[in-house]
Amino acid sequence: MMTGCLTAEDYFEKAKKFESEDKTEQALYCYDEAISLDSGMTKAYEARADLFFKTDMYQNALDDYTFLSNIYKDNLYIEKCAICNEFLGRPEESIRLYTKLLLEDVNPEAYKNIYRIAEYAADIKAKINFSDIDYLMKNYVNEEKALKFRDAADEYDLDQRNDFLELYITLLPKNSKYLYEAYVLKAQAEIFRYRICFDKNFRDEIKRTENITESELNKKYKYTAKRLSELNLVFAIQKFNEATRYASNLAEVNFLDSEINKIVQSCDYEK
Repeated sequence: MMTGCLTAEDYFEKAKKFESEDKTEQALYCYDEAISLDSGMTKAYEARADLFFKTDMYQNALDDYTFLSNIYKDNLYIEKCAICNEFLGRPEESIRLYTKLLLEDVNPEAYKNIYRIAEYAADIKAKINFSDIDYLMKNYVNEEKALKFRDAADEYDLDQRNDFLELYITLLPKNSKYLYEAYVLKAQAEIFRYRICFDKNFRDEIKRTENITESELNKKYKYTAKRLSELNLVFAIQKFNEATRYASNLAEVNFLDSEINKIVQSCDYEK
């Protein structure tokens, strides 16, 4: 068959064959030809992008994955764009995309990758604060998604749970019936983190109730005193105070007052 008679599909099949034989240059040429003959052949874009990625041509891969993500709005392509940006030395852009993926899909792996990147990208670590990403949050206020963060929170360690509950609050519409619950849960999470780290009696009570050892307790909750202090109890009071704005009856208000008083008394006792 003469070359001029080949169709886009023919070039695609030839590209796949060359790729299976590790003939990268020939495979890329055939993918290019397939796309030039049929600009809508998305499987050729995807195959070419994957080959670019496999052969460390990350900018080329990023270009194709970005094209695909704009067409299909598929979170898989957003994730691949994030990976390419990380390999290209653009951690902040990678984190932005992972955050977008996190907010769209409540994706646990995206959450882990945000913090993994922040660990080695010290210059941007301070910027990774979910409560400050308004440029994304304002586009994702959605009660259904917010509830997914609430439901997912229990699957994570205490620090991550706290962040998910913060996202739960942030994504709730201002008229949501869940705001009271959200602030209460966030306050209780702050108290729990503080007490499990600094209150031996509290840990002993959990161990007795759950019939587990200290090491099993640590493994279950992955608690650490790092970055925690009495300020966390102050944060809890602030969240309880916020909850009073959304209390629907006197019983809820009285409950919040009681919880705040417990914290104040606890602080006074420790001093």
